[in-house]
Amino acid sequence: MMNRVLYLIAVLWLTTSFTYKNDQEVRNYYSIPEILTFDNVKYKLMASYHPNDMYYKQEYIPAGESIDHFNRMIFIDVAIVDATPREMLDVKANELQDRKKTDAIVNYEILENNDKAECMLDFILSDGAGNKTTVVERNVYRYKIYSDKSGRRGIVLFSISQRGYDKDISSFLKNLKTTRVDDLNKVGQYSIPDIEIK
Repeated sequence: MMNRVLYLIAVLWLTTSFTYKNDQEVRNYYSIPEILTFDNVKYKLMASYHPNDMYYKQEYIPAGESIDHFNRMIFIDVAIVDATPREMLDVKANELQDRKKTDAIVNYEILENNDKAECMLDFILSDGAGNKTTVVERNVYRYKIYSDKSGRRGIVLFSISQRGYDKDISSFLKNLKTTRVDDLNKVGQYSIPDIEIK
């Protein structure tokens, strides 16, 4: 049985990016650069969240895109919680399995690296109005153990998120077939900045 703290964090991580709204001032909680480079693209910190003492989230997007309508995003979450990467992944996988009841696009794969105490979740889901799909989102989540100099311990989640909208959804899905493995390798090999929460 999941303990209450893990459950509360997991509920926050279950929320898809379709529902995130940021009305707060953007703050860099992690003491890391506000511009990160991933796959030769520069991403700027555009939103941050700290709803409670256990959870932090920072979202980065390329120039010219917006949080509400992006094509590419990377985000970094930190959960101060007594859990393993696989426990946190399993909660998300269970949520995706349940979402299949209402979202025919949902599909996911779990990848685990026992040597590094890390794991990854590659998944796709959709949103829309009525019977019409208006956006398809593909995410690669990489979970790993987190610790800092102050003694905080928990899980860090590094993710890439990619979207296709409306008439571009077919080409978006077709493109994923050719880039999927490369994306997974790049997320797995990415050097996550050293985070010191402030």
